[in-house]
Amino acid sequence: MLFLYWIAIFILVGLSDADFSKPPEEEWVLNFDSPVYVCSDEISQTFVDTSGVEVQRHNETTAFMTGKFKFFRGIEPCTVVELIVEKDKNGRAEVMATHDICDLCAEMGPDSAYYKYLKYIGFPEDCPFDAGEYDINEFVPASDDMPVNAANGGRYFVTINFYHNPDCDCKEGRDFVGCLKLDFVIEPL
Repeated sequence: MLFLYWIAIFILVGLSDADFSKPPEEEWVLNFDSPVYVCSDEISQTFVDTSGVEVQRHNETTAFMTGKFKFFRGIEPCTVVELIVEKDKNGRAEVMATHDICDLCAEMGPDSAYYKYLKYIGFPEDCPFDAGEYDINEFVPASDDMPVNAANGGRYFVTINFYHNPDCDCKEGRDFVGCLKLDFVIEPL
């Protein structure tokens, strides 16, 4: 009995140093839920083939995309890229963010704010560039653009629309070139 008494004392003394004012933080991770894939419309199907791209895993917590894109048409100056991020809300997609890159050609190279993404794709730094095969090498999703935590946990769908904008003003007069999609999840470790 005395032994149990001393164990209880040691437990209470040990707990007195613990901070119970806040629960332990749970770690969250952002991972690909699909490789990039081509939208089902006919125009997109004649723009690019992504069947050579796949998602692989370094370990249980880190997924990456690797493989080859085959562009059937090149990227021209004044190519607008429209990004639409949607979150799965009980089976319905809710738009969470949109963003336009007004001229993809102007964003090639290490001085671009988008280089952290583009560096994984074997696009030439000079633009325009021709149709052809381009590698994607161990592309890991960047989590610094979206807080990776319980509040943002869930499944997301990204649509990447490409347009040619002859006036290069990122506004009206866009001609649809093609569309890609990918899915990702924010989940607890």
